[in-house]
Amino acid sequence: MLVGFTLLLLGLAVSVLVQERLLNAVILLGVFSLISSAIYFLVGAPDLAVTEGAIGVAFVTFIYVLALSDQGKLHVIAEEVPPFLFQEKGELRGAELEILRGFAEDSSLDLEVEFVSPEELSSKVGGRRADLVAGAYFTGYLSGENLQDTVSFNEARLTRVSLSDETGGKIGVLPKLGFLREKLEESEENGEFGKITGDELVKFESLEDLVDAYNDGEISGFFADSGRVSNALYRINTPLRERSETASVGEINYCFAVSSEDQELLDNLNDYLRNLKRRNEVDELLDRYFR
Repeated sequence: MLVGFTLLLLGLAVSVLVQERLLNAVILLGVFSLISSAIYFLVGAPDLAVTEGAIGVAFVTFIYVLALSDQGKLHVIAEEVPPFLFQEKGELRGAELEILRGFAEDSSLDLEVEFVSPEELSSKVGGRRADLVAGAYFTGYLSGENLQDTVSFNEARLTRVSLSDETGGKIGVLPKLGFLREKLEESEENGEFGKITGDELVKFESLEDLVDAYNDGEISGFFADSGRVSNALYRINTPLRERSETASVGEINYCFAVSSEDQELLDNLNDYLRNLKRRNEVDELLDRYFR
């Protein structure tokens, strides 16, 4: 039996060394200590067996697991925006989910997705809170020095929805106002969109609030990216939707936002996205969800 335990220790030591995931290595190290404790008992050293069991198996393993509790995970915070990232019958779905799952598997990470409100996105990234932002995120959607944008995985449009028989009035917006004004100035210079003189831009923190205001007549139109506009049109009252028209006001690029504290994650995710695009896998994925 002693020889068998000794060979088992050797196998466990090799297994610990070849583990790619630190948490698995820590668990195997705890088993190593447990077998060591049994060997001490068999050779007549019960005091060492108890010490090894208490410290090596319990205390040290607990400390390692606690220290690594946030390691080996990819914690994603996101807005729920079908078909990018959403829940259906209690299950996560979406084009972005497939991209992130592939990246997490390729990086030996456990993917965790947490849906939060738009105003929580930028405040929860970084440190021990979250690693990246997803959910129809596009360059300029959030501001702050704590975010870095990845390369784009899909091009789309910034769109205005408005009543065809009304001009001027209050216009709802989702993105940051500075970003939107830049896009509007760009589109006017390029002749893509008419003047907006007289429009008053009103900021909304959620798509639901914006659509409710449009249905209630509090605003005569709104700006949003094409992905959110598609969802908004389903929620607009049918008579109002029939009177509404859409107009493109500029291009946007869907991507992910990574904490500025994690340059390695940004580089790895950028490399993964570029490889997907190089193999045309992104287009195939988007075709299944968007077209």
